[in-house]
Amino acid sequence: MDNHPKLNSVPAGPSAPPSMRSLHSLGLPDDLWRYYRDISLEAQKELEANDPRHKAVPPSFTSVLPLDSVQNKNRSSFGYPISTFKAVSREDGQLYCIRRVDNVRSVSHKIAVAVTERWTTATSINGVLVNDHPGIAVFYQCFLSNRAVFFLHKFYPGARSLQQRFFSMGNPIPLPEPMIWSCIAQLVLAIRTIHVAKLACRTLQLSHILCTGEDRVRLRINCLGVVDALEFAARKPVQGLQMEDMRDLGRIIISLATGTEITRNSDPNTLRRCYMFVDQTYSRELYSLMVQLLLPNQPPPSVFDIANSMSNHLINELEMQQRTCDRLENSLRSEYDSGRALRLLLKMGFVNERPELGMNRRWTESGDCYVLKLFRDYVFHQADGSGAPVMDLGHVVSCLNKLDAAEEERIVLSSRDGKTLMVVSYGEIARALESAYGELCNSTVLPQSLQY
Repeated sequence: MDNHPKLNSVPAGPSAPPSMRSLHSLGLPDDLWRYYRDISLEAQKELEANDPRHKAVPPSFTSVLPLDSVQNKNRSSFGYPISTFKAVSREDGQLYCIRRVDNVRSVSHKIAVAVTERWTTATSINGVLVNDHPGIAVFYQCFLSNRAVFFLHKFYPGARSLQQRFFSMGNPIPLPEPMIWSCIAQLVLAIRTIHVAKLACRTLQLSHILCTGEDRVRLRINCLGVVDALEFAARKPVQGLQMEDMRDLGRIIISLATGTEITRNSDPNTLRRCYMFVDQTYSRELYSLMVQLLLPNQPPPSVFDIANSMSNHLINELEMQQRTCDRLENSLRSEYDSGRALRLLLKMGFVNERPELGMNRRWTESGDCYVLKLFRDYVFHQADGSGAPVMDLGHVVSCLNKLDAAEEERIVLSSRDGKTLMVVSYGEIARALESAYGELCNSTVLPQSLQY
């Protein structure tokens, strides 16, 4: 038991801090807690049960919530009216993003199956599935239902498009250059994975790139497979589509750098002014990359050429990712500790003082489980000499830690009237708790006695 991990243990010796602790010392930092609380609440939102919009989604999904803003409803860069929903699958209980495309006659069941198989089985470097890349919003399925075409992608609570995050304000401002290079690095890595698999993104637009994260920009290319299905009959060469991906990357770069949304239809005068702004404001390296990608009369460099030329920025992005991982691992460690304590508390809550088991000898005031009731008082109902309650979180954490580790340290437990004293070890209490909880789980007591 000496090697068992401790719940927020502190070093022994004269330099050890006092046992008194606050609730803020447990769990996630406040900013992360608020962030995950918000996205959890967002994931739980749904329409009223009698809302007619439920009918727009196949019956195999529930907990539906429209994701389209009022101004963007039925507007789409794909050329068809599209409605987007968050929903929960009745089959596996997972959250999905569902896109319903209406008025489509060119997509058959055979095409839907072919597009689904192409994206869900495509492999990239070292045999890794394209769908598994962290810079890609996972595409699951294309299918037909209710005279519409549906696309199923992974739902990311709290995600916004790059357009919503940086261009939804009345006066968008250019981004700092380190942030732009971070966006480029993430997109290049995702595009590289897709191009290695001899596929093309075809959705590299500000409105189709998801942005998540609280303190940094975390990007994922979204809507993959949609254009492949809607334009399946065109059968355009992959090489030409990949070149257009690179030009779209250049348009994203110039948009982020100037605060102006640049599309394939932007007029030359606007482009000229944006070129001048980038040349005067940012580094020569960024300007040269943008110009190479957007030169009209020659093919753009491949994603492999771009990746080789920006190795320093990729290293910077790797370092940033490692710092983020370190922070999240530290936070996860705190939550792990809290989770262990929660499991113990839940077991004790199930076991202690069950009135329907009063006739069972093991659950009476003199039975084996009586020690669990006394231990509950020892942990949570401490009082000082004058009878005032002692709110010592350090004592609680220490006791639960030792109980979880089943240590052989002995403690004295007392009944509330002081007439009963017990000397037991944490290991004995832990075994009593597991035994009592296992008895409840295995329904070894009479079933009718478990009715409340």
